[in-house]
Amino acid sequence: MTSVSSSPSPSAMPTGFVALRIVLVFAVGYFLSYAMRSVNAAIAPLLVSDLNLSASELGWLSSAYILSFAAMQIPVGVWLDRYGARRTESALLLIAAAGAALTAIGETLLIQSLGRILIGIGVSACLMASYSYFRRCFPPERQPRLVMYMLISGTSGALMASQPALALAEWVGWRHVFSLTALLFLFSAIAIFVFTGDLDRQTSASKTQISNAGFFSLCRHPFMLRVLPATVFTIGGFGALQTLWAGPWFTQVLGMSPDRASQTLLYMNASILCSYFLMGELSPRLIKRGVSLLNQSLGALIWLPVCLGIITFWQHSASWILWLIIAPAIPAMFLLQTQAALEFPREVAGRVLTTYNLLVFAGTFIVQWGFGALTDLFQRLNNNPSQSLTYAMTCLVILQAGGLLWFFVKKPDGSIRT
Repeated sequence: MTSVSSSPSPSAMPTGFVALRIVLVFAVGYFLSYAMRSVNAAIAPLLVSDLNLSASELGWLSSAYILSFAAMQIPVGVWLDRYGARRTESALLLIAAAGAALTAIGETLLIQSLGRILIGIGVSACLMASYSYFRRCFPPERQPRLVMYMLISGTSGALMASQPALALAEWVGWRHVFSLTALLFLFSAIAIFVFTGDLDRQTSASKTQISNAGFFSLCRHPFMLRVLPATVFTIGGFGALQTLWAGPWFTQVLGMSPDRASQTLLYMNASILCSYFLMGELSPRLIKRGVSLLNQSLGALIWLPVCLGIITFWQHSASWILWLIIAPAIPAMFLLQTQAALEFPREVAGRVLTTYNLLVFAGTFIVQWGFGALTDLFQRLNNNPSQSLTYAMTCLVILQAGGLLWFFVKKPDGSIRT
């Protein structure tokens, strides 16, 4: 498939209040999605105490969300290309509302897992629906800034899922937090259905291109092949740390109280949020100066494993500051997805974006569950929890370094553009 950077016609582009309204309602959905993805890192001690979970069971409970989310990416891509973002996301958010309600009442690991699976299914289109809508309805030069707006909303959700979520869960109980979330999912579904239009819907002339864009053909694209290991272990790995294992690292390795750990998560996510604001302004300027999205992301793919390597072996009480220093790498790292979308015609944007997202969440699932499994394994080998987490983090850094090496070894293809 050849690289195409087609732009929508000016008459089809939303402007003014209409454009703002579209961005806002999509942002609210992604805010809720990311909050649900991240909340376990803050309330993990409450879940472990109430449900009597082991490390691997806690990892599975969070990974169930990731697994169902990832499994939905291929059908979501088809639905976005055929039916548009409005219908796809609003319908799925109703499922997320049902999953949050089930999680609020579940007493066993099985019911809790089912609730997380339904939430994962329900929010599986929250970011990709907006990206595909933007790809079709806005010009390429506006894509990085629009992407940053969405990532800002997601990180805001992660912020709310740290110290504020723990404080709320300790006040009203973590089950009531999920009950409230079920209502918010319902309201978000209604808002997206009512306040977004169908500007992104495909014409009948586009169906041939859509049907020819299969999952494996997209994965074989030179760009996808080059970034595959880094996407899985670096981007997906960071997602696993941010949404679960950073919390246990702070409490069991650095000796923080649950309260202090959730505060540190709040600081980390706040620093990432600031970085998204800065990158939204900086990235278009770097492109004008000839620094491609790919090269912007490359710096992040180097910086993240370097920081995590230092974090692994420097376990001083002040080392939590390094988790803040990671922040500038995160926005640039996620620009790889924007670059992927620009490598293909906009008619197949939904499928391209969800294919890439599947790789990211496959990595998050592998690392989130595998990190817990490795931690349990090292504990069975007579290591204490702190040592076990350290060894698991070492394995992750080695895999990230291997992904970076593959990125440099794999020859770039001529179709890769700025």
